Amino acid sequence: MNGLNEQQQRAVTAGDGPQLILAGAGSGKTRTIVHRIGHLIAERGVAPHRILAVTFTNKAAMELQERLTMLVGDDCGGVLAGTFHAISLRLLRRYADVLGYPKSFLIVDADDQRALVKRLLKERNIASERLHPQYLQSWIEHCKHGGLLPEQCPEQQWNGIALHELYRSYQQELMRNERMDFSDLILNMVRLLRERADIADAIRARFDHVLVDEYQDTNPIQHEWLMLMCAEHRNLTVVGDDDQSIYGWRGADVRHILDFVRLWPQAGVHRLEYNYRSTAAILKLANAVIHENAERHDKLLRATREEGDKPKLLVCHDEFDEARRIAEHLRSRRERGTPWKDMAVLYRSNRQSLPLEQVLRESSIPYRVIGGLGFFERMEIKDALAFWSLVTRTADAMHLMRIANKPKRGIGAKGMERLAEALSRAGMRAADWLDQVADSPSPPAPMHRLQPLARLVRQVREQHGSRNDRGLWPILEQSGYLDSLGAMGELESAARLENLRALQNAIESAMEAGLTPVEFLDRASLLQSGEESDPDEDAVNLMSLHRAKGLEFDSVVLCGVEEGLLPHQRAIDEGPSAVAEERRLLYVGITRARNDLLLSTARVRRAFGEFVYPRPSRFISGLAGDVLDRTQNEAVPVDAAAADSMLDIGQSVRHPTFGEGIVLGLEGSGEATRITVQFRLAGVKRLMLKYAALEPLSG
Repeated sequence: MNGLNEQQQRAVTAGDGPQLILAGAGSGKTRTIVHRIGHLIAERGVAPHRILAVTFTNKAAMELQERLTMLVGDDCGGVLAGTFHAISLRLLRRYADVLGYPKSFLIVDADDQRALVKRLLKERNIASERLHPQYLQSWIEHCKHGGLLPEQCPEQQWNGIALHELYRSYQQELMRNERMDFSDLILNMVRLLRERADIADAIRARFDHVLVDEYQDTNPIQHEWLMLMCAEHRNLTVVGDDDQSIYGWRGADVRHILDFVRLWPQAGVHRLEYNYRSTAAILKLANAVIHENAERHDKLLRATREEGDKPKLLVCHDEFDEARRIAEHLRSRRERGTPWKDMAVLYRSNRQSLPLEQVLRESSIPYRVIGGLGFFERMEIKDALAFWSLVTRTADAMHLMRIANKPKRGIGAKGMERLAEALSRAGMRAADWLDQVADSPSPPAPMHRLQPLARLVRQVREQHGSRNDRGLWPILEQSGYLDSLGAMGELESAARLENLRALQNAIESAMEAGLTPVEFLDRASLLQSGEESDPDEDAVNLMSLHRAKGLEFDSVVLCGVEEGLLPHQRAIDEGPSAVAEERRLLYVGITRARNDLLLSTARVRRAFGEFVYPRPSRFISGLAGDVLDRTQNEAVPVDAAAADSMLDIGQSVRHPTFGEGIVLGLEGSGEATRITVQFRLAGVKRLMLKYAALEPLSG
């Protein structure tokens, strides 16, 4: 018991029967669960091999095993510890034949799983534009997470295609090949416990105690797995935090932890509230934010550290001003001795990474994108830039080859080879070659398949080439590319569409700032991750809030804490339960910080090709001044209508992208005012004042 606080000791020494350990962020939950196992062995006489400890990830399982080994001896003293999948696999090796599988069945890997789904669709002549393989695979997984076999799932149609029939065929094909996928491991384990009382009794008899970590993240099939496993002895200890339940979108159900006492009326409840990670000031903000959620277990994070600096709210002009001022904050923390790798910028939506990546690179601040691709590495962004480069005559052969069959135009692998050979023989730029295809009265195969695209590119160039986005959105729309994303399903296509809108905003801003299409593509190339620091080097971490769960940093920036982003507009549309999960997501972000926390909002953002003026998030708008410092200096946007009184020739200004410069001239008036600035590093730029986000500098 040495080193455990009073709350932890009570949880560790709790008696038999169901036990709920509500472990607040940073409260030492892994330490508690390990010591409870040690107590069961040393003080209660439970044989180690009769204890089952369940986790969600391999990383968590390894950490649990390492700590158990340190506490109770080599090989965890005989305790069976692992993920839901690993434990299910171990038991299925003994009983799989009961379900019609050989005991030597294999697990299908992700690549083979994708290939199987694609083959099923191809055999039925279902194009990816009608039903994307990734969407079908996700839907099948969703059914399995809900504990549904093909014959149990509801009839589901997508573009006239019966998904449940494809699910049935998918399972039959796996059976024929003597394979299970990862979701099958848990589902088939539950089938054994449901359908075979003799086997269920034998499995239950192997374990006297079951303990599970991160219980708030259980989906229905995992929850049933635990309920069935403990139905007889009822010695189930669950550790979790309903305030950190943020994976509802992938099947986790917070009701499992909220209703635990209802499901197990005699359960003991233990609260771990002492936080060993964050300063008292950061915890005050966390408590104030999460307190507003109505359905939650009552608990309060209690500080064990000093007060520390109050979290700050930074109100910026736009997303580039936000990125620049975040960069300044990070540099100031670095100057105080914090390593880059101990800082993180967290955001709700991946599209928010674009201005951050751009400004951090220009500021020579090393960074890496964690748990995802850099903005310009995403499939839809690369595809869109390939289309756009054809319209703007900046394309090379690789751009054309990338989208020659997107959406599908009936060009097979051999056809793609012939296209590449024809392009190479022509010895001209891809856009010029495509013009020849457009003008040809009867182009040979497979070039004839490209002729409609070639003519569309020319039409968009002529009709929309002067738009702010230089024809990006018309070519994506009229080519059918945007419609093809819809086959990925609502959530996936919405996320990709959001990224494409962010790209459109970036192109419009760059064109208004005087960049050429070639210069914009150069910038995009420089932001590829291959140009970034090695993962082991000292670099700022950029990641989504979902990806940050379980991590901690000395300094954390929460970017874009405003309506429409956090809470996300999709959650606002879905209703109160989705908004409550968004609040939990902010709480998770806040509790990642040890010593320094900065929140940011913008007064104006580009969204869907237009300027929007978001309000600060409802989660922070009503907070008292004693938990959140709102006294940060705000950026002062230039009002174009008052330009003559605010700016003059010779005035020093700062631009979010180009840095500091001197005003050389002003022309026009009101909304049409244009300004010419000599920037110290970027040279002379002629900008529309209403979009320029210039900040006047004194002196």
